[in-house]
Amino acid sequence: MNKSPAKPLAVGIVGGGAAGMSCALWLKHLGYTPYIIEHNAKLGGQLLQLNRVNRWVLGSPDKTSAELAGLYAEHVSRESVSIQCNARLTAVKAGQAGYDLMIEEPGQAANPLSVRALVIATGARILAHEAFAGIPGFQSLYDEGLISSFPIGHVDKLAEMPGKTIAVIGGGDNAYYTALDVALAGARTYLLIRSRPKARNAVRREIESLVGQGLISAYNDTQVSAFRRHQGGIEIALQGPEAAIERINVDLVFARTGYAANTEFLDAFEAFSGIAKEAGYLITDPVKRTSIPWVYAIGDVANPKHQSVVGAIADGAVAAQDLSERG
Repeated sequence: MNKSPAKPLAVGIVGGGAAGMSCALWLKHLGYTPYIIEHNAKLGGQLLQLNRVNRWVLGSPDKTSAELAGLYAEHVSRESVSIQCNARLTAVKAGQAGYDLMIEEPGQAANPLSVRALVIATGARILAHEAFAGIPGFQSLYDEGLISSFPIGHVDKLAEMPGKTIAVIGGGDNAYYTALDVALAGARTYLLIRSRPKARNAVRREIESLVGQGLISAYNDTQVSAFRRHQGGIEIALQGPEAAIERINVDLVFARTGYAANTEFLDAFEAFSGIAKEAGYLITDPVKRTSIPWVYAIGDVANPKHQSVVGAIADGAVAAQDLSERG
């Protein structure tokens, strides 16, 4: 274990998901004073939205993601970590000794906070409207609830699947698991992939088996060009690699079109001007430092390829330990 600094130093952590809470816990025990700044009403980030057993977290075989969020929040609260929810940054100024922040909470005057370092842990958001911008018919059907973008929005509808025809749009893990769930529940399933599959090999093999059994029809290199109401359901116009248009009729659409990093807010502050990004995600070195001095990025906001709870927790520990070594 790294030696704690002789004098406690303040570190601002922007984002209170798994990564931010992990970093705060490690910093606290390494002798620092962490401050979590979370814009939502509760800690937990995306985990709060996923009320399904998370099979990937070692030692928590029966816990939903939302339950894990509660456990993590309780842990950091018990450690007396400073937490500000419903809070947002209104000013960030870089100085020789670190960063001067202004933090605003509803109904209160903005509070100043001076920190030695900043850790960006704002995660990623589900893509829906951005992915279908300009595609005719999307918004009206989305507003009716006939198109769902929530990653596990299909789960509470599985009992209704027998006899239904479902389209799943996307080529990543969430799309493949959704297609697997609804097909096994009895729905005729179309899996529509814009370019090439990106899902992990294990679930791809399961889907290929169901394709072979005729339970799933998979389309690669296929663009959705329009949605429209059709006989109580949805007609989807598909444009394939040969530019030919094909139309399919379905009852529901589950859009699993990926995530985007929550980094746009950084553009409002000169202190973050020129911070290195790739496709919106923050670029870091192996110890989670960004291109801006004393600014770190951890969790999904800096990891477009391998997003996970355990990865976020590990990132928080790595950043905290690197900070402790810098003093």
